[in-house]
Amino acid sequence: MIRAAKQVNPGKKRMVFTAFAMAAAMGLFLTFPARADGGLELHTEYPGISVKPGDSLSIPVSIDNLTGSAADVAVSVVSLPEGWDGYLQGGSYEVSEVYAGNGEASAELTLRLTVPKELSEGTYEVAVEASAGAASDRLSISLNASENQAGNGSFTSEYPLQEGASGTDFSFSTTLINNDLKTQTYSLSANAPAGWNVSFKPSGESTSVAGIDVESGASQGLTVDVTTPDQVEAGEYTVSVSAVSADETLSQDLTVTITGTYGLALSTPDGRLSFDAHANQESDVTLTVANTGNVDLENVSVNCSAPSGWTVTYELEDNMIESIPAGSTTEVIAHVKPSSDAITGDYAATFTAKTDEASDSAEFRISVKTQTIWGFVAIVIILGVAGGLSYVFKKYGRR
Repeated sequence: MIRAAKQVNPGKKRMVFTAFAMAAAMGLFLTFPARADGGLELHTEYPGISVKPGDSLSIPVSIDNLTGSAADVAVSVVSLPEGWDGYLQGGSYEVSEVYAGNGEASAELTLRLTVPKELSEGTYEVAVEASAGAASDRLSISLNASENQAGNGSFTSEYPLQEGASGTDFSFSTTLINNDLKTQTYSLSANAPAGWNVSFKPSGESTSVAGIDVESGASQGLTVDVTTPDQVEAGEYTVSVSAVSADETLSQDLTVTITGTYGLALSTPDGRLSFDAHANQESDVTLTVANTGNVDLENVSVNCSAPSGWTVTYELEDNMIESIPAGSTTEVIAHVKPSSDAITGDYAATFTAKTDEASDSAEFRISVKTQTIWGFVAIVIILGVAGGLSYVFKKYGRR
């Protein structure tokens, strides 16, 4: 006899499948357990740093507590290069233990390091350790001191040597470079011979400054203006300029070569700066033009600024003295002719002697006098009138 197959209830079938799936999932969970506790982890965003002699460093250090529960973690700097100083800071305290809650970045510290001022080129290592029970970790930080990084900033000039005459304004283009990792404030100063003036101006600006800020890794152009006195002997002079910050002193020497001293003095043989003149008539005045410098002067022009309508001429070709040797004096005769309508009184005229290197001027007072003949003419006229009146009175008398 053949029996018919027994049908299975669909609802029971679904229940059996669901139970089977849950059992399989449990099996997988038991086969691949969840991640075990991770212990302690020390880390920093800056595991490799470049340093310079005398640096003071502040390096942030984080502790991740992955043990599964909060803990008091012992911390210490376990390795320092010889001559270096360092400690761990939490808040405003030096610490040896820190509370770390469960989780990442559960505690934040600062590693304070002081780099010695004498430092050889090379790579140095600092190590920090953290421990809580059986959990511990070690963090190593590499500090690199190379020739470039261990150097200071720079203060240089493209043309540190210039020459010219005394009284010349010299202008030096310089560059100040800050190689530090932070902005530096530099105080600017100069050491120059007595009587010399030195000023600093940022490139492209007209205002003098005594100090300037330069950002990390940046450069700043500076114009150094040097003004010499009028009377400086020929020779070579040094002007030392400095840029001083809290961390470094940068200096350079600028050299000024004075090629000679130029000078002119205009006067008269007796020193008097006044004379008399008459309208529409020439009056002569002798001028002295002295070379007071130590260099011969060429092509010295002589001119005069006189009242309108006056003429002034000289016994010189093109009003020019060809040469005046150093230390000598040349006399020049000027012919001054007031205008025909000049009235009696005092007038001013300025004489000037000038070359490309030097100049001088002198103001003269010129007294214009009335011609004596006109005085006689006036007297004759007055006498004639008086005589005529006397004759009339005598001849005709009173009526």
